[in-house]
Amino acid sequence: MSRQKHKGVDRRFAALAYILPVAGGLLGLALDSGNPLTRVHARQSIATVIALIIAFFVWAVVGYLISLIPIAGPIVAIALFSLVIAMAAFLAANWIFSFVMALRGEERTIPFANRVAMRIFNDGGAEAQSV
Repeated sequence: MSRQKHKGVDRRFAALAYILPVAGGLLGLALDSGNPLTRVHARQSIATVIALIIAFFVWAVVGYLISLIPIAGPIVAIALFSLVIAMAAFLAANWIFSFVMALRGEERTIPFANRVAMRIFNDGGAEAQSV
């Protein structure tokens, strides 16, 4: 995780990105895009939600296909769902941690969410890179 501290910066839009998941992130990007703290946290928030939605969608498709296998298929599909729940719990913990960092004015990135955000927003290096 990379970490930068912003002093005297308005942190409301950075925190709003976590209070209103996608809408807050988009609002922060639209209204306060010049603030690097807001930009990092808004993109990370949006990327986290997108990653979680994609994980559930992939599980639904793969789980359905696997459940077509007689006897063992439904058991494996349910077991795969536990991985999706584990990912959701991990992202929820990071979500809370990032919200606290946004309130403190720290530009701390989550490695997985930051990589997803870089890909979604085609940002090759303008933001803090995660380690």
